[in-house]
Amino acid sequence: MNAFQDNSQGSCNAVEVIASTQGTQSNGNPVLASRSDVNAALNAPDKSNAANGFYTLGMKGSITLALGGAVYNERGTDIMIYETSFSGDNCSGYDDEMALVELSQDGDTWVEYGTVCRDGAIDLEDVALDYVTQIRITDITYGAGDGYDLDGIEAVNGCEDIPSDVCYGSGAMNYIPGLDNNGNALTVAERMDTNKALGQPQMDDSLNFLSLGYGGEVTISFDGVVYNNEGPDIEVVETTFGNASFASYPESADIYVSQNGIDFYLIGSVLTDDAGDLDISNAPIFLSYITEVKIVDTTPSGSISADGFDLDGVVALTGCNEPILPTPAGCYAVDYFNYVEGTKKNGGVIDAIRTETPNNVLGEPESTDDYVFTTLGYGGEVTLTFGGAVYNQEGPDLVIVETTFGNSLGCDSYKEYANVYVSADDINYHFAGTVCKSDNTIDISDAGGFNFIYYVKIVNNDELTTTEDGYDLDGVIAIGTCEEFDYQAYAEQQSLLSVNTVNAEELGFRTFPNPTSGVSYIEFTPQATGNVSIEVFDINGRNVGRVFNEEAYPGKVYKAEFNSSNLAAGLYVYKVTTGNSSITKKFIVTK
Repeated sequence: MNAFQDNSQGSCNAVEVIASTQGTQSNGNPVLASRSDVNAALNAPDKSNAANGFYTLGMKGSITLALGGAVYNERGTDIMIYETSFSGDNCSGYDDEMALVELSQDGDTWVEYGTVCRDGAIDLEDVALDYVTQIRITDITYGAGDGYDLDGIEAVNGCEDIPSDVCYGSGAMNYIPGLDNNGNALTVAERMDTNKALGQPQMDDSLNFLSLGYGGEVTISFDGVVYNNEGPDIEVVETTFGNASFASYPESADIYVSQNGIDFYLIGSVLTDDAGDLDISNAPIFLSYITEVKIVDTTPSGSISADGFDLDGVVALTGCNEPILPTPAGCYAVDYFNYVEGTKKNGGVIDAIRTETPNNVLGEPESTDDYVFTTLGYGGEVTLTFGGAVYNQEGPDLVIVETTFGNSLGCDSYKEYANVYVSADDINYHFAGTVCKSDNTIDISDAGGFNFIYYVKIVNNDELTTTEDGYDLDGVIAIGTCEEFDYQAYAEQQSLLSVNTVNAEELGFRTFPNPTSGVSYIEFTPQATGNVSIEVFDINGRNVGRVFNEEAYPGKVYKAEFNSSNLAAGLYVYKVTTGNSSITKKFIVTK
């Protein structure tokens, strides 16, 4: 049956003949034509034993009927089968007519219920079925005559909608309305309600859809994950009044899918008045399942459509399912690729002993001063895999181990830095943070809402690094999947590497004038040697400038200036970062 058909009825009977094979009379002659209309077995039985109100199966004949919905197992009798016998309904006479009854939920798998004689009562409890949608009745009469005469079928407690493997979009997010065909913002509120793109599509001309507008988009989520099975997995339904065609009324959208809500992949397009069947396998990488579908309007400019693609709904043809948990990674990186050997700071070639064995970054980090690391160099990078998924847990997820000769040195004393990027697909990489020797953990959450990633890219930070050869990578530890790694003990040991770093709270930091309409000054005096970075952010967290970024020395008074004349009036924030600490101060720009 059509996934969008409303199967609920007040009275539930057989509504469709799926198959029928009529037998003969016991003497071998055909059954009379007046008894051979299969449609007589449909709809409500007359229960009167009246002539011509039934269908005769014939000896050993059979009929398969679809019910008007799902008949559920409730207490007592669930289905009544009515048979016409002119000698009455009691089953004890010479002319008893009998049939074998089979039941099915989907028309493919059948369960034998048993036999009925004349009228029969069916209790689904006897076959442990929650519901049925089809019934097959086969004549097993042994006497003379023309076999079982089927008057009709009645579901005692009525029918409900047929349970379906499909499910529908349940949540809408990131709705970005486009423009109307005059280039103006959409304003028709009844066309901009995202709830109208959720649930079962109406597939009619009602105003129960979401208009995207030219260039607009929306992302739809489900109550579970949608598996990538053979054939179509997603159906995106569009509404166009009067069932216009794309040629006469162009509306279109590109369809993207995502497994993590961060990385989206194009799998196809949907046109005017289309219920596009789309296969997740069309994505450029293999996805065993997806969690979200993004619909982006591509209605061509010049179309007569007033407001672009009208989204009626999204159907998950393979259902909403429990998430598939990928195989977890082990402790350490097991393979590398895309190793790019950088150069020395002066552009020279790095010694071969530091670069000729990239395999040094694999396995458990040695954490020694031996040449068991790989130098990235300026402009260098490497990408690692872990033999499984690195899960995003609460707190740090990765430890990036760097080799610095003289293990007592921390970031501020030995400036080798690397930027870390993570990816779930080796296509889209997301910045997760910058590491150095004593500040060397990464929280995957800083790269986005990942549940897990498979790839980690480590790139020498050419701006912050000051040593001759750049970042020396010893290895990477996946904290959440490494039972043998005691992160707390490791963190305590790492904290000892930065005992002499500058503390931002001890800088004596002050700003003046405040408020300011032009140049403002930032004054501080460090108590220890270390790098000091001062940046400016607006109230929305956007970085609007860097005031200071260099090594500062104890006892010296530093006075940096920042020209705010090109900023809009409002509240701004100075952020001062020193080693592993930072502080912020607010200031106001006036005009």
